[in-house]
Amino acid sequence: MHWVLLANGHCQLAPRIQNLLSTADRLVAVDGGGSHLLAMGLTPHLAVGDMDSIPSELLELYRRQGVPLHLHPPQKDATDLELALHLAFAGQATRITLLGATGGRLDHTLGNLFLLSLCQAHSVPTCIMDAAQSVYLADSFLELQGTVGDTLSLMPVTPQAAGVTLSGLEYPLQNATLHFGTTWGMSNVFTSSTATVRLETGRLLVFHLHRD
Repeated sequence: MHWVLLANGHCQLAPRIQNLLSTADRLVAVDGGGSHLLAMGLTPHLAVGDMDSIPSELLELYRRQGVPLHLHPPQKDATDLELALHLAFAGQATRITLLGATGGRLDHTLGNLFLLSLCQAHSVPTCIMDAAQSVYLADSFLELQGTVGDTLSLMPVTPQAAGVTLSGLEYPLQNATLHFGTTWGMSNVFTSSTATVRLETGRLLVFHLHRD
Protein backbone atom coordinates (compact mmCIF):
# COMPACT_ATOMS: atom_id res chain seq x y z
CA MET A 1 0.00 0.00 0.00
CA HIS A 2 1.50 3.29 -1.15
CA TRP A 3 1.14 6.21 1.26
CA VAL A 4 1.91 9.74 0.04
CA LEU A 5 2.50 12.27 2.80
CA LEU A 6 2.35 15.94 1.82
CA ALA A 7 4.09 18.32 4.22
CA ASN A 8 4.25 22.12 4.23
CA GLY A 9 7.51 22.63 2.31
CA HIS A 10 7.92 23.46 -1.36
CA CYS A 11 5.67 21.48 -3.69
CA GLN A 12 5.56 22.14 -7.43
CA LEU A 13 3.18 20.03 -9.48
CA ALA A 14 5.63 18.28 -11.83
CA PRO A 15 4.20 15.42 -13.94
CA ARG A 16 5.82 12.73 -11.79
CA ILE A 17 4.26 14.26 -8.69
CA GLN A 18 0.85 14.48 -10.36
CA ASN A 19 1.12 10.78 -11.15
CA LEU A 20 2.00 9.93 -7.56
CA LEU A 21 -0.92 11.90 -6.18
CA SER A 22 -3.37 10.30 -8.59
CA THR A 23 -2.27 6.75 -7.78
CA ALA A 24 -1.71 6.96 -4.01
CA ASP A 25 -3.58 4.44 -1.88
CA ARG A 26 -3.48 6.86 1.06
CA LEU A 27 -3.03 10.61 0.74
CA VAL A 28 -2.10 12.36 3.99
CA ALA A 29 -2.20 16.10 4.66
CA VAL A 30 0.57 16.88 7.14
CA ASP A 31 -0.53 20.12 8.80
CA GLY A 32 -0.06 22.98 6.29
CA GLY A 33 0.51 20.48 3.49
CA GLY A 34 -3.25 20.43 3.24
CA SER A 35 -3.08 23.83 1.53
CA HIS A 36 -1.07 22.27 -1.31
CA LEU A 37 -3.73 19.60 -1.72
CA LEU A 38 -6.50 22.19 -1.73
CA ALA A 39 -4.73 24.10 -4.51
CA MET A 40 -4.61 20.85 -6.50
CA GLY A 41 -8.29 20.14 -5.91
CA LEU A 42 -7.55 17.06 -3.81
CA THR A 43 -8.99 15.85 -0.51
CA PRO A 44 -6.76 13.76 1.77
CA HIS A 45 -7.72 10.45 3.29
CA LEU A 46 -6.59 11.87 6.64
CA ALA A 47 -4.84 14.87 8.17
CA VAL A 48 -2.30 14.96 10.98
CA GLY A 49 -0.44 17.59 13.00
CA ASP A 50 -0.76 20.36 15.54
CA MET A 51 -2.49 22.41 12.83
CA ASP A 52 -0.49 25.55 13.48
CA SER A 53 0.13 26.17 9.77
CA ILE A 54 -3.18 25.18 8.20
CA PRO A 55 -5.92 27.79 7.59
CA SER A 56 -8.79 27.42 10.04
CA GLU A 57 -11.22 27.43 7.09
CA LEU A 58 -9.51 24.38 5.60
CA LEU A 59 -9.56 22.56 8.91
CA GLU A 60 -13.29 23.24 9.17
CA LEU A 61 -13.75 22.00 5.60
CA TYR A 62 -12.04 18.74 6.55
CA ARG A 63 -14.42 18.37 9.48
CA ARG A 64 -17.43 18.87 7.21
CA GLN A 65 -16.04 16.38 4.70
CA GLY A 66 -15.46 13.79 7.41
CA VAL A 67 -11.69 13.65 6.90
CA PRO A 68 -10.19 11.84 9.92
CA LEU A 69 -8.13 14.34 11.94
CA HIS A 70 -5.18 13.20 14.06
CA LEU A 71 -4.62 16.30 16.17
CA HIS A 72 -1.59 16.90 18.38
CA PRO A 73 -0.58 19.72 20.74
CA PRO A 74 2.14 22.15 19.63
CA GLN A 75 4.29 21.01 22.56
CA LYS A 76 5.40 17.56 21.41
CA ASP A 77 8.53 15.47 20.93
CA ALA A 78 8.23 14.80 17.20
CA THR A 79 7.51 16.81 14.08
CA ASP A 80 4.17 16.50 12.33
CA LEU A 81 5.83 14.56 9.53
CA GLU A 82 7.29 12.01 11.92
CA LEU A 83 3.86 11.57 13.51
CA ALA A 84 2.39 11.02 10.05
CA LEU A 85 5.03 8.39 9.32
CA HIS A 86 4.00 6.43 12.41
CA LEU A 87 0.43 6.45 11.12
CA ALA A 88 1.68 5.05 7.83
CA PHE A 89 3.61 2.29 9.60
CA ALA A 90 0.54 1.40 11.65
CA GLY A 91 -1.54 1.47 8.45
CA GLN A 92 0.58 -1.26 6.85
CA ALA A 93 2.26 1.01 4.32
CA THR A 94 4.51 -0.95 1.97
CA ARG A 95 5.87 2.16 0.25
CA ILE A 96 5.99 5.82 1.31
CA THR A 97 6.63 9.00 -0.66
CA LEU A 98 7.22 12.28 1.16
CA LEU A 99 6.27 15.47 -0.70
CA GLY A 100 6.67 19.03 0.54
CA ALA A 101 9.57 17.83 2.70
CA THR A 102 12.24 20.10 1.19
CA GLY A 103 12.75 23.85 0.92
CA GLY A 104 12.16 26.48 3.56
CA ARG A 105 13.87 25.91 6.91
CA LEU A 106 17.12 23.99 6.55
CA ASP A 107 16.68 22.28 9.94
CA HIS A 108 13.33 20.92 8.80
CA THR A 109 14.77 19.72 5.50
CA LEU A 110 17.66 17.94 7.23
CA GLY A 111 15.32 16.49 9.83
CA ASN A 112 13.10 15.15 7.06
CA LEU A 113 16.08 13.59 5.29
CA PHE A 114 17.08 11.86 8.52
CA LEU A 115 13.53 10.50 8.88
CA LEU A 116 14.44 8.17 6.01
CA SER A 117 16.40 6.25 8.66
CA LEU A 118 13.21 5.74 10.66
CA CYS A 119 11.50 4.35 7.56
CA GLN A 120 14.44 2.06 6.92
CA ALA A 121 14.18 0.77 10.50
CA HIS A 122 10.55 -0.14 9.76
CA SER A 123 11.57 -1.82 6.47
CA VAL A 124 9.36 0.48 4.39
CA PRO A 125 10.93 1.78 1.14
CA THR A 126 10.66 5.55 1.26
CA CYS A 127 11.53 8.42 -1.05
CA ILE A 128 11.57 12.17 -0.53
CA MET A 129 10.54 13.81 -3.78
CA ASP A 130 10.15 17.30 -5.17
CA ALA A 131 9.90 18.67 -8.69
CA ALA A 132 13.66 18.44 -9.27
CA GLN A 133 14.86 15.38 -7.40
CA SER A 134 14.22 12.16 -5.52
CA VAL A 135 16.17 11.25 -2.38
CA TYR A 136 16.71 7.79 -0.89
CA LEU A 137 18.68 6.24 1.97
CA ALA A 138 20.69 3.21 0.82
CA ASP A 139 22.34 0.59 3.03
CA SER A 140 22.83 -2.30 0.59
CA PHE A 141 21.40 -2.01 -2.93
CA LEU A 142 19.39 0.58 -4.82
CA GLU A 143 18.27 0.54 -8.45
CA LEU A 144 17.11 3.78 -10.02
CA GLN A 145 15.23 4.37 -13.25
CA GLY A 146 16.05 7.63 -14.99
CA THR A 147 17.13 9.34 -18.18
CA VAL A 148 20.56 9.62 -19.74
CA GLY A 149 22.02 12.86 -18.42
CA ASP A 150 20.28 12.73 -15.03
CA THR A 151 22.53 13.52 -12.06
CA LEU A 152 23.27 11.19 -9.14
CA SER A 153 24.96 12.33 -5.93
CA LEU A 154 25.98 10.23 -2.93
CA MET A 155 26.49 11.53 0.61
CA PRO A 156 27.61 9.22 3.42
CA VAL A 157 25.64 9.69 6.65
CA THR A 158 27.82 7.24 8.58
CA PRO A 159 31.56 7.73 9.27
CA GLN A 160 32.19 5.79 6.09
CA ALA A 161 30.32 3.86 3.43
CA ALA A 162 32.45 0.95 2.25
CA GLY A 163 32.28 -1.41 -0.70
CA VAL A 164 30.51 1.16 -2.86
CA THR A 165 30.01 -0.04 -6.42
CA LEU A 166 28.15 1.94 -9.08
CA SER A 167 26.91 1.02 -12.55
CA GLY A 168 25.10 2.86 -15.33
CA LEU A 169 26.96 6.07 -14.49
CA GLU A 170 29.69 8.14 -16.12
CA TYR A 171 32.01 7.70 -13.14
CA PRO A 172 31.62 4.08 -12.00
CA LEU A 173 33.07 3.05 -8.65
CA GLN A 174 34.23 -0.43 -7.71
CA ASN A 175 34.46 -1.39 -4.04
CA ALA A 176 35.19 2.22 -3.04
CA THR A 177 35.00 3.81 0.40
CA LEU A 178 33.29 7.18 0.81
CA HIS A 179 33.87 9.15 3.99
CA PHE A 180 31.47 11.43 5.82
CA GLY A 181 32.27 15.09 5.23
CA THR A 182 33.75 14.62 1.76
CA THR A 183 32.22 15.29 -1.66
CA TRP A 184 33.68 12.49 -3.76
CA GLY A 185 30.24 11.09 -4.56
CA MET A 186 28.75 14.31 -5.92
CA SER A 187 27.45 15.00 -9.44
CA ASN A 188 27.73 11.68 -11.23
CA VAL A 189 25.77 11.30 -14.49
CA PHE A 190 23.42 8.62 -15.81
CA THR A 191 24.73 6.97 -18.98
CA SER A 192 21.74 4.63 -19.30
CA SER A 193 18.15 4.48 -18.12
CA THR A 194 19.12 2.36 -15.10
CA ALA A 195 21.72 3.12 -12.46
CA THR A 196 22.61 0.94 -9.48
CA VAL A 197 24.23 1.66 -6.14
CA ARG A 198 25.67 -1.15 -4.02
CA LEU A 199 27.45 -0.89 -0.68
CA GLU A 200 28.63 -3.38 1.90
CA THR A 201 28.64 -1.26 5.07
CA GLY A 202 27.42 2.17 6.11
CA ARG A 203 24.61 4.25 4.67
CA LEU A 204 24.34 6.75 1.84
CA LEU A 205 21.88 9.46 1.01
CA VAL A 206 21.27 9.05 -2.71
CA PHE A 207 20.10 12.11 -4.65
CA HIS A 208 18.62 11.53 -8.10
CA LEU A 209 18.28 14.88 -9.90
CA HIS A 210 15.92 14.63 -12.87
CA ARG A 211 16.63 16.49 -16.11
CA ASP A 212 12.97 16.78 -17.09
